[in-house]
Formats: sequence, C-alpha cells, structure tokens
Amino acid sequence: MYGKIKKLICCLIVLFSITAMIPLQASAMPDPITGGAYVLMDAETGQVLVEKNMDQKLYPASITKILTVLLAVENLNPEAVVTVSSDATILDKDKYSDSMHIALTSGENIRVEDLMNATMIESANDAANCLAEAVSGTNEAFALLMNERAVQLGAKNTNFTNPHGLPDENHVTTAYDMAQITRFAITNDAFLKIFSTVIYDIPPDNKKTEVLTISNRFSMLKKNDPTYYEGIVGGKTGYTVPAGYTGVAVAKRGDKTLIAVVMGSTSGANRFADLKTILDYGFNNFVRTSITTNNVKPTVSQVIENDKIVATVAINPASDMYYLRHSSVSESEILFTTDIKDSYSWYDINPSVTLTVPDNTYMYSNIGSFELTHTEKQLTNPIPVQGSVNEDDNKNEKDKVVKDKKPLPTGLKVFLIIIGSIFILIGALVILFFVSNARRRKRDKLRRLRRQEMYEKSRREMLAAKENAKK
Repeated sequence: MYGKIKKLICCLIVLFSITAMIPLQASAMPDPITGGAYVLMDAETGQVLVEKNMDQKLYPASITKILTVLLAVENLNPEAVVTVSSDATILDKDKYSDSMHIALTSGENIRVEDLMNATMIESANDAANCLAEAVSGTNEAFALLMNERAVQLGAKNTNFTNPHGLPDENHVTTAYDMAQITRFAITNDAFLKIFSTVIYDIPPDNKKTEVLTISNRFSMLKKNDPTYYEGIVGGKTGYTVPAGYTGVAVAKRGDKTLIAVVMGSTSGANRFADLKTILDYGFNNFVRTSITTNNVKPTVSQVIENDKIVATVAINPASDMYYLRHSSVSESEILFTTDIKDSYSWYDINPSVTLTVPDNTYMYSNIGSFELTHTEKQLTNPIPVQGSVNEDDNKNEKDKVVKDKKPLPTGLKVFLIIIGSIFILIGALVILFFVSNARRRKRDKLRRLRRQEMYEKSRREMLAAKENAKK
C-alpha cells in the first residue's frame, strides 16, 4: 500500500513539473472575439498591446463622429447658434431617413454645444452634418479637413468622405487609426466631457417647444446597465450593414488608461462583449514597467558646430519613461535598440530607444520608440574635429575656446527675448489693473460720501420741516 502511494506522489510531481514548463494560456487573448479587426492601445504612449488586422481598411460607421466632434470642439464656439440648412437634414432624404437623427428641420436655430452632444450621445447624423457645415461650409470640404487632421493625429490608412459614417465605399479607416485619433481626442477636455456624458438635455428652440432628453447609446457608461464597465471613461458605437457593429472604448484603472477599438462585430451585444474582453486582457495582464539606466546606459555624444566640438551631451532615459509589459513576459526578454549618434548639431539632438519583444502569444512585438533625454555638459577643453584644421589653427582654437564661453544659440536668444517681453507685458497689465482698480475704488468712495451728504441734508431738511409744522 505504501509503495502505491509513493508511486502516485512521484507521478504527480513529474506531472506538475511538466505542466509548470508549459506557458499558461489563460492570460493570452481569449477567443472568440467576433470583430474582424481590433486593437488595444495604451492611451499615453500609443503602445499597441494586442491586435488583430489593426491596419485593415474597413467601414467605421458612426465611430467616425469621434473625429467630427473633435474638429467641432477645435474650431467652433460652443455657444454659437447654427441655422440648419436643407442639406443637413436627414428626414427629407429617403436613403437615410431611417438613420439616427434628432429631427432637425431647415431653418431651425440650435447651439453648437447641443449639436456636438447630439452627434456623440445620440449619434445624430443631421447634427453631424450641421457641425460639418459650420466648420467648413460643406460636407465635402469638411471631409478634406478630417483627412488632414487624421494624418496629423497619426492615422495611416484613413479616408473619410462624410462627417457621420453612413455607407460610402470610399469612407474607410482602420482599428489602429481610430485608436490614434481617440488617443489624442481625449486629451482635449471639452471633447472628453462630451465623450463621457450619459444624459443630456437639448433645450427648445425656434422650431421645437419641448426639451429633448438624449441618452448615450454607449451602454458601458451606464452603471445600471449589464454592460457597464468599471473605470470606463467614454466610448462611441457605430453600425451600418456594410460595417457591422463597431465600437471604441476608453477606460482607466490604476496607473493604466487603455483604448480598445473593435470593427466588424457580429451584433451589438457581441460588440460590447468584445470591448470588455479586450480591455480586461489589458488591465489583468499588463504591468507598468519603467525604462531606466539599467535598460539604456547613459551615453555621451559630442556637439559639433563649424567643424569644432563645442560641447557634449549626456543621454539617458527620462525618469517617467515606461512601457506596458505582459506579466508572462520577463523584463530580460524585452529588446532595447538605441539610436544614439556619436555627434549632433545643437539643433538636431534626437536620441531614441526602440523596444521590441520576440513574437509570442501575449504581446504585440513592436512596443514602441521613445525619445531619450539629454543634458548639456560644456567641455573644459574642446578639441576640433580631426583633419578639419591644421595644427597651428588647432592650437589657436583650443586656446580661444578655453578662454571664451560658448555664445547662446540664436534660437535661444530669440526665445528668451520673447519670454522677457511676455513677462514685461504681463507686469504692465497687472500694474494697470491695480491702478485702475484703485481709481475705481476712489470714485466709488466719493460717490458714497456724496450720497451720504445728500441723505443727511435731506434728513435735516425733513426734521426742520417737521419742527416748523409743530410750531
């Protein structure tokens, strides 16, 4: 009996040893994700954590409106009033009359702020049209602006033809591009407020007599909804037949803010399930890992101007540099490739480090490229570049550089002059404010004294009149 127990224990130990050497698949991205393309991105650095077909051009549907509202926020006064044109309305267009709208009619006057909230929260296509016309005059002109801004925000494969995302074979983007656009959009406080709003009231106007209350269609924001996600910041949904169900979600937990984008999900419920699965994968499995001098050794580079070494710069990681690492991937597996030149010009000091990880189940291999910091260190005895001058010139230049300090760069001088002028202007305005305020207080005091004198005089005259009446 004892022998059998001993054999069983030995078998269990061997089995445990074998399974311990097999990577756990529980932390890898679970299947299935119904969306044909998705991406999970760190909102601060832009690092892609996991993806599938993230660069595939697809129809976005109404997640297009993230860029529409961002451009409206950047270019319009929220208190401005817009008059709805006949071109902006949806009700009169048979092709789109059953799409999302807030029943705007030609000639209706409505505030820009109401249009922005209607576009994001209600996904109103007529409101998106109005914003486009208010910014650029026409949808066509606005589409050009959208594409220009998308490129500025890091989009690589986007071409928008309208502000709302209704079907157009040339209206395409990618999961990666939408994550990049959203990443920068949420840095705008005015946009973020709209992006995270759950309920909004549109007041009456010249055509409507009642308040219109709209509720966000992105149900992950609603605490009483089964799809509510802890830490959710905001999001946007979309749907058309060609696009399927699309969605963008931003959530923050602890020290991580993540952006999930899914395109081509098979149903509305699956879209939210996909977004939750992707976000959970990021929050549950990735840890914030600092980039330190242990990863990138401090390096010294020369600064050369006019064929002379005029200074050196010490190059090292900034104190707040980090990346997100899957807990199943050790720090030793991350590859650090530095791009640090032996010499720079004053205006071209741009050292960087690129982080990658060999292909594995858990992380996207290209972690990202980060700019390193540099600290100027003046040489005590700069040496001209070899071969650039003869020996006599070399000696003279050495003596000259030892005696003379390096002059400030022209760009720095201009910057200091501008800063100084700004401070002088601010100081003058502050002095003017206090002088004006003192004069105002003096005038107010004189007025109060005059009023008091008039009151006292009137009171004396009234008392005198009463005395005379008694007599």
